[in-house]
Amino acid sequence: MNCIALVGDIEGSRFLENRALVQQRLQAVFDDLNGRRDALGMLSPLTITLGDEFQALFRRADHVWAAIFSIESALCADSLEGQGARVRFGLGIGTIDTALNREAALGMDGPAFHRARAAVESLKRDKHSYRLLGLSPAQQLATHALNLLSAQRDGWRDNRVHIFSGLLQGESVADLAARLAISAEAVYKNIRQGELDSVRGILGGVSELANEQLGGAT
Repeated sequence: MNCIALVGDIEGSRFLENRALVQQRLQAVFDDLNGRRDALGMLSPLTITLGDEFQALFRRADHVWAAIFSIESALCADSLEGQGARVRFGLGIGTIDTALNREAALGMDGPAFHRARAAVESLKRDKHSYRLLGLSPAQQLATHALNLLSAQRDGWRDNRVHIFSGLLQGESVADLAARLAISAEAVYKNIRQGELDSVRGILGGVSELANEQLGGAT
């Protein structure tokens, strides 16, 4: 089965003073996303595998970034009473060699997970946050695009992360303004200054490349 594996690793989790709260927020956002697993195209739900790691399996790349930025939003400082947590997100395109576990992303292995884990290890070395492996021949293009996104994301304040997450999930400007208790103009300002429409376009392009590769992944 061709699929896309997601492996997440919380940066410096052992040194987080609010580690228990991070775990609670993480599980809460997983419960929300897993409750919409069919709509998000999940084959196996988001599952904490170790104290600071989690994984999931997706049928296609269409909603992977919405899930990723929902997690990012949940772990922002303003969601965690002052100390935010950052995550390395490794994605791998390929097959799985074991039976599909639809109840939890555990006990599975194969090229998709190998590549996702290799992506996380490479992120630890170069200090970026997002990597997708298994693309051919567009691997370099996707890597550079995601590196640029990672560098830009480092400068985002929490509200911009929340806004971008909402946009990826189809929220309107009015709904975002109401939920975040800010003005519609503040939402538009974040979209303009953060070039969020362009970022969405880049991630859409990366997802299209991933879906093309999923048609012939090995």
